[in-house]
Amino acid sequence: MKKILLILAAVALISMPFIMSSCEEDSALSCTELISKISKTQTAYYLDSDNSSKCNDYKKAIKAYLDSDCDNLDSSYQTIYNSLICD
Repeated sequence: MKKILLILAAVALISMPFIMSSCEEDSALSCTELISKISKTQTAYYLDSDNSSKCNDYKKAIKAYLDSDCDNLDSSYQTIYNSLICD
């Protein structure tokens, strides 16, 4: 019984790096999804810039990115976020 527990513990320790790296990949995918959402809402807003709902959707998409762990484009999106005035 002790041998089985030791083997299971060893397998768990060995597999930890693989489990943790998949979490990092999920985060990268999440960042990609957030940028995609920004792109879609930006297009909708630019095609109908008088629509306050589309402006708010665009601003919410940027805010979701800024609140996430993604930080490659924070300063650019922060500037856009601050300049958006939605009704």
